[in-house]
Amino acid sequence: MRILSKAAALISAAVLCLSLAACEKKKESDTESSSETKTSSVASSQSDSSASPSKVILKDYSFPAFLATLEDPDILSREVYQSFSKKSAEVAVKEQPFANYNCISMIDNKIYTYSEGKFMGVLASDGRMLLKADKYNQITAVSDDLIMCSFTSNNKDNSDLYRLYENGTVSRIDKKDLSSEHIQVNEFSEVDQTTGETYKKQSLKGSTGRNVEYPVGNSLWDTVEKSDPQKISTGKTYRSYYKVSRNGASYYICFDEYQNYVIYEAVYAKIRLKVGDVSGECYVQSFDDYTELSKMVKSFGKAEAAATPDSNETLDYVQITFGLNSPDQQELTISSDGWCLVDNLTHNNQPDNKYFACYDKDSFVSLVLWVDEVLSKEYAFTE
Repeated sequence: MRILSKAAALISAAVLCLSLAACEKKKESDTESSSETKTSSVASSQSDSSASPSKVILKDYSFPAFLATLEDPDILSREVYQSFSKKSAEVAVKEQPFANYNCISMIDNKIYTYSEGKFMGVLASDGRMLLKADKYNQITAVSDDLIMCSFTSNNKDNSDLYRLYENGTVSRIDKKDLSSEHIQVNEFSEVDQTTGETYKKQSLKGSTGRNVEYPVGNSLWDTVEKSDPQKISTGKTYRSYYKVSRNGASYYICFDEYQNYVIYEAVYAKIRLKVGDVSGECYVQSFDDYTELSKMVKSFGKAEAAATPDSNETLDYVQITFGLNSPDQQELTISSDGWCLVDNLTHNNQPDNKYFACYDKDSFVSLVLWVDEVLSKEYAFTE
């Protein structure tokens, strides 16, 4: 945990700019017409009304506990699918299926591994000999249809790869066949049966010839592009990375050396939060949560400012960077006094501007509670 002094300094600097701007505006207002001065006086008298507004009781809030466990948020955190699970693909044998062999495990419901002395071999599900136990010291599943057979030669560790077939046979393959260079991106045309419009769709096919599907049975994506691993902030290592999108949601497809793939939902926003003397940050990793957050912020009611923002660096705040998957990114920094600094970070389709807005103080509290109650569920598996 760390205090995000940089963001606090940014707020202080912006506050100074706003104060200077207010002074300039006052000088300009002195030269305005009398009718404009009258309008200004009316507005001033309204804001200085002696009528006491009803007191709003703010909800209690505290620093979300789950943020305390996140040192460096990983972009590849929200796993939604994996094409291979060793735990389910390779099951230990509890009852021996054959009288003459000591079977160790059953792989993909197709073959058995067995041992003879220090060697291991492979049997078909009906007991046929596929690989004799005279060379390999270890045989294990590395994919839904691949087994790795390890052996020692000239005091060096080596391994062969064998592909499993539906008919219960195996054949050795060259490791070069699994190169990421064989991954294919194909384009298709899809016609909307309702409107008759034609849309371009893409598919991603691994070097094993299998389409990447999510959900299972759906292999067409709106966009598919290869990603530069240097631009992905993650502690996980894969052989190749692709970013895909469908219906507004984005995902990373990550291939390992055996062409298994894991699908992670991409990040849509980044949140930095400071409460008291503790701070932390996390990503919004669910498209549904991101949509909810965007609507929530747009629904905040603007408040009439009683004073200009000050340079109090001790205020609690939440900073949200929207649009991590879009050309335009916008950053909102909302402090506990209701003031919000809006900054358009990129300007491909937006003007280059920064401005202040003032919200009801309970808007800030609502955001803190939302982070605690909603985003904590996205990170539940890390606890």
